[in-house]
Amino acid sequence: MFGPVPPPMDPQPLQGEGRQALFSAAPRRKGTVVVECSQCDARTPMPLAALGIQLVPSIWMPWRPFSRLMRCPACSQLTYCKVHWRSLLD
Repeated sequence: MFGPVPPPMDPQPLQGEGRQALFSAAPRRKGTVVVECSQCDARTPMPLAALGIQLVPSIWMPWRPFSRLMRCPACSQLTYCKVHWRSLLD
């Protein structure tokens, strides 16, 4: 309030910002999967090594849409999760 006035912002957006950046998914990195939680609806990218550690106390039920009973990496609750290769916005 009593300090110096900041300079005005540049009205031109930077490259890669705007609508395309808002609605495009980041490319999937090699060696990662997405864990989707049925309880908190979070989608968490995980490296395969960390997923192996996370899946040690888990149960796989292939007939369910969320087929893995495991601890969610986002909310830390024991719940049903889905593990898939797709990007975060699919």
